[in-house]
Amino acid sequence: MTGSLQIKNGKYYAVLNFKDNEGKRRQKWISLDMEIKNNKRKAEQALKKLVAEYESKKIDIINKQSFSDFMGEWLKVIKASVKLNTYNGYKFHYNKHIKPYFDKLGVAVVDLTPMHIQNYYNSKISEGLSASTVKRQHANIHKALDCALRMNIIPYNPADRITLPKREHYTGKFYDESQLKQLMEICKGTPIESCVFLTVNYGFRRSEVLGLKWSAVNFTENTITVNHTAVLTIGGVVYEDSTKNKASLRTLPLTDGVKSYLLELREHQKDMEEQFGDCYHKSEYICTYDDGREIPPDYVTHKFAKILATSDLPKIRFHDLRHSAASLLINSGFNLKEVQEWLGHSNIATTGNIYSHLQYASKVNMAKRFNELLTK
Repeated sequence: MTGSLQIKNGKYYAVLNFKDNEGKRRQKWISLDMEIKNNKRKAEQALKKLVAEYESKKIDIINKQSFSDFMGEWLKVIKASVKLNTYNGYKFHYNKHIKPYFDKLGVAVVDLTPMHIQNYYNSKISEGLSASTVKRQHANIHKALDCALRMNIIPYNPADRITLPKREHYTGKFYDESQLKQLMEICKGTPIESCVFLTVNYGFRRSEVLGLKWSAVNFTENTITVNHTAVLTIGGVVYEDSTKNKASLRTLPLTDGVKSYLLELREHQKDMEEQFGDCYHKSEYICTYDDGREIPPDYVTHKFAKILATSDLPKIRFHDLRHSAASLLINSGFNLKEVQEWLGHSNIATTGNIYSHLQYASKVNMAKRFNELLTK
């Protein structure tokens, strides 16, 4: 294989010369995404590297399988190695965003360049997708291309050479102690009363509180264990004996207030079972409708917003109750490590990134100490 530099529309292109399976001479043009001015030596080095990459890995340049089709096959391969809800998320983004775009583009996986991927990300941002969503899609595209790289279908991973959009830092909203008490009061008697009560008291994720089973509560040892989740996916709600990460699997103390509430709730569910009779849906879950059916995650989100819309409380997301619980803990003097373990974050950096702004009281104490030391 040989290569040469060509100029097209004011930019450098690498032209690879090779013979196909029938011995016919072919060319492959690859954009180096470099302007002509002051880039000749850099372009020559890039050309040399490309020729070496294609030759060393024996890349089949005339393989015209589309990137879209290849990623679809990759999804089938990894299906057995990831959680169902994870796979459904991957497939949703592929079917809704990635496949339509690259089907229309028609680019072969072996011809895919960093600019193809960069243009895709830019187009999705312009359509209104968040930087976080684009980054999640990038993770999947990168994994698929890593697979192609290991199989010697491509000489390098073009997803390594793009610029990701900057993710906007989200500062979670939260209620103070009086607002949380008001919220629990207005949620009494609604289907999501138990979801709100438990989340306020423990800062659970939505998937965690809806996945709580009665077997997770030990009324003798006074503990409550997070070891099961209810996750909304494209195909419905997936109930699993697993958590978001290893740290999420945790056992917390059963407070007197929560214990009393759960004992009353258990009696209420027994009364409902008698009233509904054969129409009652026997469930092992704590958060249910009066007829025993499990409460789906999307209902909690919509009902929570509807309840707030008729109240004078500030509008927040259901997930912000988790932030509210964290803020109470931090303002009560607990450090980030303690809050991390309570919330089930995989590492303290996550806790610090989200809640470090709440530790203002400690900064005030530091400032006072500096003032004492430097004004003596």
